[in-house]
This record gives sequence, C-alpha cells and structure tokens, in this order.
Amino acid sequence: MSDTHEVISAFLDDEPFDPSQLAEALSEPAGRAFLLDVLALRHVVQPQGGHQAAASEQQRRRAPLKALIAAAAVFVALAGGYFVGQRGGVAPTDAPPATRVVEAPAAWQDVPAGRIR
Repeated sequence: MSDTHEVISAFLDDEPFDPSQLAEALSEPAGRAFLLDVLALRHVVQPQGGHQAAASEQQRRRAPLKALIAAAAVFVALAGGYFVGQRGGVAPTDAPPATRVVEAPAAWQDVPAGRIR
C-alpha cells in the first residue's frame, strides 16, 4: 500500500493524518479514484444505520453511569428525609391528644318509609 492510500484511509477512518499529505494525495487522479472507490465500497459494505450502532454503543457505556447516579440520588433523598424528620419533627409529649366525645340523642325518631324529614 502506498502513502497515498494510507493517508486517504486514515482520513476516512477518523485517524490522525497530515493535511498536506492528504492534499497531495487528492491532487493526483489515482488518489481521487481511490477515494471514490473506498467510499463506494464502504457504502455497499456498511449496513443501513451504521451511525446508529455507534450511538447505541455510547448509550450502553452510559447506562451503568446513569444507574449509579440514580442510586446515589435515591440514597441522598432517603438520608435527607430521615435527617429532616429527626431534627424537624414534633417533640413527643406524655399528654394524650385532646378528644371530644359526641353523645347520641336521647330518643330516636322513626321516619316513615319514603319520607325524609
């Protein structure tokens, strides 16, 4: 493989390359023909949605990080709620709460069926 092919391949593979060498390689008709051939070959060989595979790979890498962040957020919320409840709660007392006793009327009234008073 020649330097022309290597610099064009590096350009297409997103690898580091020397821009002056790429310009020199593309100034020759053989270099331009090689670029077109490699682009056509990659278009035929790559499955549809080749860029989607890269995006899903990034999502797979981020999934454990997102789970860790979610677990940390739940822990912080639980711990914060516990401490706020301990410090801001009502002080317990020995006296029972105030109650009110409701007494029933002395005599019940019979209501005839179908009528409401």
